[in-house]
Amino acid sequence: MAAPLPRTLQEMPPRWAHFCLGIERFTATDLGVSPWASRVLVAFSGGLDSTALLLVAVCLTARNGGSVRAAHLDHGLRPESGEDASAALDFCAALGVPCSVQRVDVAALADKMGTGLEDAGREARLEFLEQARVEAGADWILLGHHLDDLAEDVLLRLVRGTGWPGLSGMPGRDDGRRLLRPLLLTPKSTLRDFLTDLSASWREDSSNQEPLFRRNRMRHSVLPLLLEENPSFLDSVARLWRVGRQDEAFWEGQVRAVLPDVREAALLLPDAILETAPSALRSRLCKRALDSLGPGQALAESLFQLDDAWRENRLGSVFQFPGNKQAQVTREGIFFLRKSLEK
Repeated sequence: MAAPLPRTLQEMPPRWAHFCLGIERFTATDLGVSPWASRVLVAFSGGLDSTALLLVAVCLTARNGGSVRAAHLDHGLRPESGEDASAALDFCAALGVPCSVQRVDVAALADKMGTGLEDAGREARLEFLEQARVEAGADWILLGHHLDDLAEDVLLRLVRGTGWPGLSGMPGRDDGRRLLRPLLLTPKSTLRDFLTDLSASWREDSSNQEPLFRRNRMRHSVLPLLLEENPSFLDSVARLWRVGRQDEAFWEGQVRAVLPDVREAALLLPDAILETAPSALRSRLCKRALDSLGPGQALAESLFQLDDAWRENRLGSVFQFPGNKQAQVTREGIFFLRKSLEK
């Protein structure tokens, strides 16, 4: 009979107790929050990463006086998905962790939304997790993304042409959606060693091998080549992420000092502001102005063209942006407008 899983740091082998304390320091120092004294909800697939996260969360909430629940979404995409859900419930029961389970037909949802399975699955997960968080009265949703996931995300963003500092990868903290990624700078190999040493089982998702998905191609084809060229590539990704967070915080402060968060259908960035701003700040101010008009991602090339037109004083130049938004160079500055859709 397998030994019971640890529920406190005192029950952990010393190496792994220190590992958990390292996660506690990461959330406090790098993510700027200490969730372990509150109620947290772990997104629990039953895979390696979420299983490790759940064990860490159980021990850290026990240490800090918080509590943990789990939530498992059955996507209905694989014949064994029902078995995964049952295994998730059994694992949580062994730890004494309440677990919510829901099944969603993601394939049908993708057809309805007109999107791919990955996008539909992501939307279904976020909606389910937020509902479960509210029902549980939890302060944060904990996601199990780790350093290997971060490396894949950086590569995907590079392929898509993402600019800086977004190129440094997914955030560790999302206040709007109440998401935290406590394992983000932890290599997958460490999580595997952690579970193996504790004799903890996990489920393997066969879809993670499917080359149909771009992320899987990055994981199984591109990332191994980069690690062969530079065995410390994951360390480089971790440094890139930290630099990106520093730059993101700096630029956010610079932009917010000039243009606080607003939600308007139209606004003007006056010449008096634009003329004193370096080009890097001007581009970010224009992006903030466009974002304030509503949904729609402004492309970097369009922002560069807009800045060129303003610098060259090409009055009357108009630029269209996604989300039915436009920017026009005027005598007063750059005027941003969200146009009404014709009925």
